[in-house]
Amino acid sequence: MPIPSSPARNATKTVIVFGAHPDDIEIGMAGTVSRLTACGNHVYSCIATVPDERECRIREARASAAILGIKEVIVLPIKANQLGYNRVSIGAVDSVIRQFRPHSVFTHWIEDSHQDHVNVTRCIVAATRKNNFNVYMYEQTIPGGITPAGFRAQYLIDVSKHIDRKIQSILAHASQMKRNGEWWLEGVRGRAMYRGYQIHTQYAEAFEIIKINGDTNLFADENSVAASHAAEATATSEVPSPTSPVY
Repeated sequence: MPIPSSPARNATKTVIVFGAHPDDIEIGMAGTVSRLTACGNHVYSCIATVPDERECRIREARASAAILGIKEVIVLPIKANQLGYNRVSIGAVDSVIRQFRPHSVFTHWIEDSHQDHVNVTRCIVAATRKNNFNVYMYEQTIPGGITPAGFRAQYLIDVSKHIDRKIQSILAHASQMKRNGEWWLEGVRGRAMYRGYQIHTQYAEAFEIIKINGDTNLFADENSVAASHAAEATATSEVPSPTSPVY
């Protein structure tokens, strides 16, 4: 039997970020998403289910995705009471992975206190068991319940330049801002600052690793994209005409 080819390993990478509900991704790793898209990667967000206010929350998720540069918001056809560690949920996750053949996948922490978050990650572990790409877990969302496990911050990503966009993406979820209040943002920013302190930068986001398939450079094209943007800004800036007086 021929061995399936692996996803292409080049500067531009396809990344899928899974969240059980709208806003989970933004709380957990919007800074990283913003950094990934800023350097040219193709990022897709996949929402497993919408538990309430479906039209409103999908609209908010798409507005947030536009802020972060996400290419597409995918909403799985799973009702809230059907989401679980079962064949239907695993099959829905697997179909997205087979369609996009990602370089890396991000999902919830498997020891999260929310059963939907845990079930999404268990489905992803099952769906990715034979695939050749990286799988990471972001920290439990805020607010979140108490869990007996301890998150192991194995991979920390500097998001100092993207913290404002992270906050803006959360603000796009106006229904949840109304529900959780301003202290919600303080908690999100405070944790990012704590993780940043651990790696001697201002803000960071932390991840646990499920598996690595060799290529871990998610930001390979970051410097060249930044240089390209700088060149474009210089080229389009106002330059005095040769015939104009220079003061």
